[in-house]
Amino acid sequence: MIVLLALAAVVVAAPIAAALLVSLASLREDARHSLGGKAPSRMASAVRRLLSVQPRGVVRRPARRLPEPRVPADKELSDWLSGPRV
Repeated sequence: MIVLLALAAVVVAAPIAAALLVSLASLREDARHSLGGKAPSRMASAVRRLLSVQPRGVVRRPARRLPEPRVPADKELSDWLSGPRV
């Protein structure tokens, strides 16, 4: 019974703690006028990651493109489909 009560307390407290963290970080960002640049603290950086905030001045590098798959020539394809020749 005590375990269920402790679990319920954690389940109820987690969203409240997240809302408090976001509120405090938002107030600090507004006071410092730093939302457009790099996060001023570790807490602000964690909240930005939690909310998926992408500041206007910070640009992510594009993802690496994978090479195009090689399409075999007709002769190679017929050799591959027919199997090894004896």
